[in-house]
Amino acid sequence: MADHLHAATNYEGHRGAIYSLCALDERSFLSAGGEGIVVRWRTDEPDHGDAVIDVGEPVYSLGYDQAQGTVLVGTGSGRLLGVDLGTRKVVQAGQHGKGIFRIFQHGERALVCAGGDGVLSTWYRSDEDGQVHRRQRSIPLCAEKLRDIALLQGDVLAIACGDGSIRLLRTADFNEVARAEGHVGGVTCVIQHPSKPALLSGGKDGMLKAWRLDGDPVHSVAAHKGTIYSVMSDPSGRYLLTSGRDALLKVWSADALDPVSRSARDRSGHTHSINAMIMCGDLVLTGSDDRRIRGWRITP
Repeated sequence: MADHLHAATNYEGHRGAIYSLCALDERSFLSAGGEGIVVRWRTDEPDHGDAVIDVGEPVYSLGYDQAQGTVLVGTGSGRLLGVDLGTRKVVQAGQHGKGIFRIFQHGERALVCAGGDGVLSTWYRSDEDGQVHRRQRSIPLCAEKLRDIALLQGDVLAIACGDGSIRLLRTADFNEVARAEGHVGGVTCVIQHPSKPALLSGGKDGMLKAWRLDGDPVHSVAAHKGTIYSVMSDPSGRYLLTSGRDALLKVWSADALDPVSRSARDRSGHTHSINAMIMCGDLVLTGSDDRRIRGWRITP
């Protein structure tokens, strides 16, 4: 297997497991997890994390409303908070029945949140509300956790559901237009394929699956031993990356889903579950139960 994956930087300082990462721009990002502290980092200053806020409980998800300069925080108890990045004051407060696993920004004014209560919530910010998003709808989808949200071609949202299904909803009215079934134990992550009219998903069964946008299956790969928590493409669209409970980061060809490279399960990589993964500039960033954030570069 060719060596396309290179460890670059460590960002250390968290005292608990890292559950979420969020890029602010090409040179800075946020991290948070079990200790409840949201930390801002510059990619070129790995030793100088800056605490933005302590929310007092585990953080499951992060987002960033760039137009308003507001950090969005989803907590383990289901709170949705908005924090002004300049003043570090809480300007938004909302509630789910259980933890919020994904905050998805749809356009400049709307948010969609995936809840541990199986409910998809929608929020909207008007000119009158300033930085505050008001809850519009609560849409029960299943009795299990909702773990991820992705926007597909044709203004359709793909929702990763804990009952093993992927629900495809129109953004115009949030009505279900199709459903994909096939991950044992639950779906944990979804994305649009970078170059094909296809959906990619990862699940608790360790499978990486490709689907047509109508929900029909196309291809399946046994990718990880245990849950896949994240799947994404690199900026070139040539590669897919997956990470998960087995502490591995893996690189795949986007066209054929063939294995290309992988990290080691030791101190050169992560020693425990990789819970979060994002792109920040040219860096792949991974956050883990081992309390470290790791920076990686992919070479052709």
